[in-house]
Amino acid sequence: EFPAAPLFPWDTEMFREDGSLYMRGLFGLNLCQISSTGAYSGVDETTYRTFTKDLKDFSHPVKKRFSATSLRFFMAYEKAGVPFTPEKYKQEQYRVRSADCDMYNVLFQARVPSMMETCHPGEAMSFYVNIRMSVRPGDVLQVHVFEDKDSALFICLRGKEPVLTAVGRYVAGPISQEAMKCASIRLPLILKFCTNGEKPSCDDFD
Repeated sequence: EFPAAPLFPWDTEMFREDGSLYMRGLFGLNLCQISSTGAYSGVDETTYRTFTKDLKDFSHPVKKRFSATSLRFFMAYEKAGVPFTPEKYKQEQYRVRSADCDMYNVLFQARVPSMMETCHPGEAMSFYVNIRMSVRPGDVLQVHVFEDKDSALFICLRGKEPVLTAVGRYVAGPISQEAMKCASIRLPLILKFCTNGEKPSCDDFD
């Protein structure tokens, strides 16, 4: 679907041999342009509409999750109706490997669940990944892990930079909108706890 600039969501499904659904992935991509100086930026609405004009014929209206007034990625997921409430907290360290990155030596999002498994062992049923800044081989990440009974929130700092966040769910069922918000728009509040122990206060985290 093509809701509005610059969001370019990409829905992927994999099926078993018998035709039953095995997994579903939703990617929140942005359509970008490169300036003469090499800087990236999201395209404007005119460029977006021109680029997606013919592609719209191949989108599936029934699977539409976003709108021009609702572009936040977490809006594609249901609310649990309760805040993410961690029962345990710990810190781990992870050094990014070459095998975690693509051919351009940039972190590959599909590797993040395996990376986080070394910090919080368990078989995840689903994962939300938010790569906030470029991450490369050799980067040392201080990983803050918040655990509740069936999920874990990961805040990965490179120095003071929150370069990567993620949420893993270890039972069947979708990741809640509240947990995803903790790894995105609520991150500044949770970082205060990571850096100076200040308890976050918001509707999505308790």
